[in-house]
Amino acid sequence: MQVTLAVILFVLLNGIYLGFHLSCVYFEHSGSAASQPECTKAYRDDVDAYRACTAAFALQHNWYPSPIASLFSYPVWNGFDGFWQDGVVIETLANLMAYGNNTMYKSVIIASLRDLYSLLEAYGPQPSYDDMGWYAMSYLRVHEVLGPDEDDPKSGYGFLASTISIYDWIWQNGWDKYGTCGGGFWFDQTLASKQLVENAQMLFLAAKLHRITGEDRFSNDTRRIWEFIDRYKLIDYETYLVADGVNLTTCTTNRVFGPSYNMGLMIGALVEAGPVLKSRDQFIEIAEKIALGTIRNLSRNGVIVEYCFPHCDADAKIFKGIFVRYLRYLIDEIGKSNRTANETLKTRFVAFLQNNSDSVWNYDRCDPDDGNCTVLYKDGKSLTNTTVGPVFSEDFRGPYNSSCPITQTAALDLFVSSIKEGTKCKDEVTCTFDPVPPMPKPLTCQNNPCPPEQPCCAYGSFYTCCETTQKCVGGYCE
Repeated sequence: MQVTLAVILFVLLNGIYLGFHLSCVYFEHSGSAASQPECTKAYRDDVDAYRACTAAFALQHNWYPSPIASLFSYPVWNGFDGFWQDGVVIETLANLMAYGNNTMYKSVIIASLRDLYSLLEAYGPQPSYDDMGWYAMSYLRVHEVLGPDEDDPKSGYGFLASTISIYDWIWQNGWDKYGTCGGGFWFDQTLASKQLVENAQMLFLAAKLHRITGEDRFSNDTRRIWEFIDRYKLIDYETYLVADGVNLTTCTTNRVFGPSYNMGLMIGALVEAGPVLKSRDQFIEIAEKIALGTIRNLSRNGVIVEYCFPHCDADAKIFKGIFVRYLRYLIDEIGKSNRTANETLKTRFVAFLQNNSDSVWNYDRCDPDDGNCTVLYKDGKSLTNTTVGPVFSEDFRGPYNSSCPITQTAALDLFVSSIKEGTKCKDEVTCTFDPVPPMPKPLTCQNNPCPPEQPCCAYGSFYTCCETTQKCVGGYCE
C-alpha cells in the first residue's frame, strides 16, 4: 500500500507519521460466523455461482473496508498489496453482478467511483500508468454492467466519464513521444521501461471505448497501439506466450515469459480490438492460441500454477485470477464466430475453468467454523470482529495455508468466471444482498497496527510506526 498525498497531509496536520505495510502477513484473526446470504437457495442449480456467492461474502465481511480506509483517496480493502489491487477487485465484483444475475454489493461498487485527481493522489509523485489502467478497466466494466441509465455518460461524472479521463491522462503522459523503440506506452513517469501490461490495457480500453462510444479517435488509437505490440513481437507466434515487455537497448522483445496476467490481458485486448480493426476471427484465433499456450505452459494436472510459485511476491498472487477473468471474456465471444473449431475450444476452456474451480474448492478451502483458519490482515484486525468462510490461499491445488484479500480475490475471480451462461439468482434476499459496511475506526497502539520490528508510538489519541532503528520516547520516534 503506497503513501497517499491525503495521508501525508492528514498525518502532518495531526503531528504523526503513519507506517505502511508491504504485504498481508501481520495479523491473524478468527471468530464465529456471521449472518450471511443464503447462497444455497440462490444458486441451487449452479455450483460455481454458489461458490462465488460465498467467497464474495467472505471477502467483503473479512476485509472490507480497511480500518484506516478514511485516510485514503480510493476504496481500500484490508490487506491488498497496494493501490492497483484495490482497483482490480472492483471488476471482480462487477462480474459477480453480471454473471450471477444479482445486485450483490452494488453499493460498494458504486461507492468505488473516484475522479482522476482523487486516484492520482494515491501515492507520490503519481501512480504508474498500469496502476491507473486497472481502475479504467474496472470502471468501464462497471459502466457496462450498470448500463447508461444508471451511469449517465452525459453527466460528466460517472464510471464512463472517469474511464475516459484516466485513459486520456495515460495517453497524454504515457505514450512515447520521443520515438524510443517506436512508440508504445511507458510503464511510469521514469521512462525506464515499456511493459506489456500498460500497452495491453490501453489496447483493451481504446477498443472497448470505441465499441461503447463510437468515437473515431478510439479506433485510431487502437490501431496505433496494436501496431506497436505487433512490431515488437510481444506475442511469440511459435509458443503463443506473451512477453513481459520491450528491451529498450535492442528494441526487441525482452523474451521474458511467465506472468499469467500478461496472457490474460492480451487475450482480453484481442477480443475487444478484433472487431475495431476488422480482424475479429483472426484476433479471436490468436487469443485462443494464447489461452492454449498459457494452459499448456502453466498448468499442472489441469490446474494453473503461477510461474513464480512457490516464491511469488504479493503482487503475483492475484495474477491467476486476472488470467481466468479474461479467459471468460474470450469464452463469451467464441460463440459469435462462424469458425467451426470454436465450439470445441469453448468446451475445452469451460472444462479448464471447472477443473480449477473444483480443485480450489476441494483442496484449497478453509471454513473457520470447521477449524482454525489462518486469515491475514494488514491494517489492524477486521472491523467485524469475526472471520467467516470459505477462505482460500495461494495455490489452486492446495493445501490451504493462509488467506488474505489477494488470494481470496483470485479464487473469487475463478468462481465468477466459471458461472454458467444464463444463470439466474433465485432468492431475492440473497440476490440483492448489499449490507452497509462497518465504518472505519481509529486505531491505537493497543491494536498492534505496526509491521513487525517497528515500534508503535502513541501521541495523544494518535499513533505512529517508528522505523526499525528507532524507539518511542515520550510520544516521539527517536
